[in-house]
Amino acid sequence: MNKLYFGLSLFLFLSIRSAAQEEGLYQFTHSYFRSDPFQSQFSHFMEHLMKDPGITGKKIRLRSDTSLFYFYGTYTNYNPFFFKPKRVEVILEEMPFRYEDSLQAHDTILVYQLIAYGEDSEKGLKEIKREFEKMHRQYKRRFFDSNYKEFEQNNTVIGGIHNYFVPLHGLSPLSVAWGRLDDSGDPVLNIVLRIKTSENQAVLPVPLYNSK
Repeated sequence: MNKLYFGLSLFLFLSIRSAAQEEGLYQFTHSYFRSDPFQSQFSHFMEHLMKDPGITGKKIRLRSDTSLFYFYGTYTNYNPFFFKPKRVEVILEEMPFRYEDSLQAHDTILVYQLIAYGEDSEKGLKEIKREFEKMHRQYKRRFFDSNYKEFEQNNTVIGGIHNYFVPLHGLSPLSVAWGRLDDSGDPVLNIVLRIKTSENQAVLPVPLYNSK
């Protein structure tokens, strides 16, 4: 009986903590994504994103038997950052996903990205890194856990990424990275959100239990 009570109490504690730290994720997406998938039904989010008059150069590939969904565009005047980017791009892409448990079938997730381009200069790079560090200071305590990885070339750090986690989910729903593009050398700040859909709502992928 005591073990059962302890197990139920632990599950309740983790569920409450998970809800609180998912709220941190929702605060983040509300602050940075002009079209926020968690603010309404998923169909409304898709309509808001794809019909946004503030996005130019749209490229859309609808899902078919041979291809997955893809959306790309550039914002004309949207800027949620504390510096002035050269441009801000948005991408929503359906990507294949394979569970570690081989008994489960292959699946797909939606990868939603916001990419801010800085000027190709030391000043532009410093602005990108400063924004990257500010975001981590502001949001790191609102998540269950995070990890950090640096990318090096010739013993020089050329980029970094923070992955943020919420309880009871096996995949990081949010990553923030900085680096330079190989082709242009432009410094970029990349926000990556990973989601799925369920009953016309955006949900987090790879839950560690089935709520149904």
